Amino acid sequence: MGRRLVAVTTGVLALTGVRERAAAALAPVDPTDPAVFVEYVDALDPPALMIGWDDPWLEAGFGGRPVFGPCEWEARLAIICVAARVEPGPGIQTLEELVAYTINRLRADDYPWPVATVQAPRQFTIGNIPLLGARVGYRVPVTV
Repeated sequence: MGRRLVAVTTGVLALTGVRERAAAALAPVDPTDPAVFVEYVDALDPPALMIGWDDPWLEAGFGGRPVFGPCEWEARLAIICVAARVEPGPGIQTLEELVAYTINRLRADDYPWPVATVQAPRQFTIGNIPLLGARVGYRVPVTV
């Protein structure tokens, strides 16, 4: 039998299904949509989205409430929007479009993805190639 991604009674995601659920919501539906990676990769062709974890990865409780059961955890999900190589060109505009794409696609999903942070544009290095990107962080109530 397949894994359950969402607890039936609470609507809370299982920790093991968060990245998979986000990837499904962000999956390309048009040829111009960015590629989506559910794992960190050592090479990619921008524009692309990488789904991973942020710090702190897990915290007991949600929204400052104390822990009372197995569903009382908060995970920090990170979507890294990678726009382009760091070189002259429309990198910042592409990055702005990727961040808006990410937020809007997750907002359109049935699951309410609460945005926690959006970091400023910065350089990421993947496969010794400097890339322009930004991290969109989500706070997700989960079961562990």
